[in-house]
Amino acid sequence: MTRPSELREDTWLNVNAYPLNVFRNLCAPGARGRSALYLHWHDHFELIYAVRGKAVFHIDSQPFEAEPGDLLIVPSGALHVGYAAVEEEIEYLSIVFNRSLLGGLPFDPAHERFLTPYLEGQLRYPIRLDGAAAQNAPFREQVHRLVEEFERKPRAYELAVKAHLYLLFTLLSRAYLPERGSDGPLAAGGKRMERFKQLILHIESHYAAKLTVNDAAKLVNLNPYHFCKIFKNATGRTFIDYVNQHRMNVAERLLGEGDLTVTEVAERVGCGNPNYFTKMFKQYKGRTPSQARRSE
Repeated sequence: MTRPSELREDTWLNVNAYPLNVFRNLCAPGARGRSALYLHWHDHFELIYAVRGKAVFHIDSQPFEAEPGDLLIVPSGALHVGYAAVEEEIEYLSIVFNRSLLGGLPFDPAHERFLTPYLEGQLRYPIRLDGAAAQNAPFREQVHRLVEEFERKPRAYELAVKAHLYLLFTLLSRAYLPERGSDGPLAAGGKRMERFKQLILHIESHYAAKLTVNDAAKLVNLNPYHFCKIFKNATGRTFIDYVNQHRMNVAERLLGEGDLTVTEVAERVGCGNPNYFTKMFKQYKGRTPSQARRSE
């Protein structure tokens, strides 16, 4: 799958014409805990549907296990990341769409009552819908039919895709929308994650610079203890582990390009000692830097 160049992902949706896309994501076999989805957020909504294997997705600091048939509903703006929970290959679908696709007619009371509260973040549906639960079969059916229409693209498939998305949100409204409407949110939003987005963007773009836990905690106005706890909840990794993982991801890309020596790559990602770099790269990637260069 494509690795975003920065944390805020500019997902291609052809927004001006039809703001929806379906991505089939494959995570190759490897060690448990390997990246299945890189940490990012976007302004769109996303449905993650597990097809094969098992992964753990962290969505705005909450971990959710996903097995085949499970459906995750990712709110707009939510930080999300995924890690493999098995050594086998993992496959999942990402259905990403902009709220404008579900725009209602002017003065549409049904849209205002049943869709607007969710689209504007006033409430949230449960993020994980268990694929083994019989009551969730209608949700899965709409996802299957939406994906089939999108991938086959028969005549007027755009209308069918939009219809299945509307039906999905109709079923969610019937199951989870309070009877009296949107008197208040069903779950707390991810507002406390907003300050972490800028921090992680800083890490992504200044990966070679030294940044201690204390420095990072100051950037988000937290003491180191609470910072470490919240960061681990948000990303599924410790702060040091996340920084090292990102550095090795960048190093792997640079090695694949073949323009720099191993020593130069080590310096580029902030690891001045080549031996230390080799040890860390092997720890995170399961192979040496030289092997990574030969395999590209």
